Amino acid sequence: MKAIALYNLKGGVGKTTAAVNVAYLAAAAGQRVLLWDLDPQGASSFILRVRPHVGDLRKKTFRGGAEFAEAIKQTDYLNLDLLPADFSYRKFDRILDHLGKPARVMGTLLETLGENYDLIFLDCPAGFSLLTEAVLETVDLSLVPTIPTPLSVQTLARILKWADRSGSAAQVAPFFSMVDRRKAVHRRACDWSLSHRGSFLETHIPCASVVEQISVRRAPLPEFAERDPAAVAFADLWSELRARSGTFARPALNAIQSLAAELEHARERELREESAALGAHTAAETVIHSFDTEGRELTPSGYALELREDAAGMTVVARRSSGDDMPRAEVQIDGSWALQILSGQMSPFWVLERRLGRMAPPVVDAIRRVIGKRRLHRIDSRVAPAREFNGMRLTSAADSAFAAAIDRIGA
Repeated sequence: MKAIALYNLKGGVGKTTAAVNVAYLAAAAGQRVLLWDLDPQGASSFILRVRPHVGDLRKKTFRGGAEFAEAIKQTDYLNLDLLPADFSYRKFDRILDHLGKPARVMGTLLETLGENYDLIFLDCPAGFSLLTEAVLETVDLSLVPTIPTPLSVQTLARILKWADRSGSAAQVAPFFSMVDRRKAVHRRACDWSLSHRGSFLETHIPCASVVEQISVRRAPLPEFAERDPAAVAFADLWSELRARSGTFARPALNAIQSLAAELEHARERELREESAALGAHTAAETVIHSFDTEGRELTPSGYALELREDAAGMTVVARRSSGDDMPRAEVQIDGSWALQILSGQMSPFWVLERRLGRMAPPVVDAIRRVIGKRRLHRIDSRVAPAREFNGMRLTSAADSAFAAAIDRIGA
């Protein structure tokens, strides 16, 4: 039995998607596979149509692991079983702390659960805890999906720094996930990985709308889009894991830190170039980035969510797209948050909720009801007079210059 963890300090990097698809592909190749959904949110359990339920965790639950074994469920796919998530997993850390020697406890559990399987994949929760530390110490390999951006690469460096400082023998194999080749920073990171063999796996998982359909269709990607490039990429990832057969060298911390710094400098250069390209627009103009769901639910409902850049700074704005019957909501942010919003790493709506809290005006609640849990995307960027506030689109040379600059750098 081999145990492979899918882990990252950050959420939203494609961890569960990779866990479900690689486990499915391993099972389809004839391996007896168990996927353990360790995240209390239960995303893997939801996708594989298994009700999240293990039972209340107690100290005795960990003695021998029999209760965990009894909770294993068959999925709809041959050779693939699931140990579902449970909300009681939030107690994991406290019980591991009481029992002492968390790595030994996890090792015993994995040995018990792995008696009837060739492979165990663990879909780990984001963050760092006694549970994740025990998992990283125990499994044969930790796969770390990493978005090719400065922030995500810095997060990978933190994981490697922990492993180095703690003297851990944990094997860590990062791979680039949610890759958008239209973005210059993404291209630079992927090219760097290919010229620094051994730092990242060679397979790059693309950012594609079909991947988001996994949680809608509740099925692994090969089940409904086998020939899609994203499905092919997951197949390549599984093939690479199988071909390496345990020969993984942990990436050098200094190399990953160097890449993070290089990407940060590259991003700063691109922003300066963008500003130069937009030099024609004056302090009397505003750059407006509009956001909506992939299905464009927000705009027809009469609401607008925007990131505005002008001489005064950067502001996230939620408002009615027409009329003036509802007070707008707005918060000022710094350049770091603006960069994360524009690169898709942070939701502008999350910024509003965090900054305004209970003091948020009614427009925030209205927008929340419309978008629900759907992901927001930037749908438009334009230059407009600072006085514009009701979404009037101007046709101007500055508009064209800005759109061209956005397309060129993939901001």
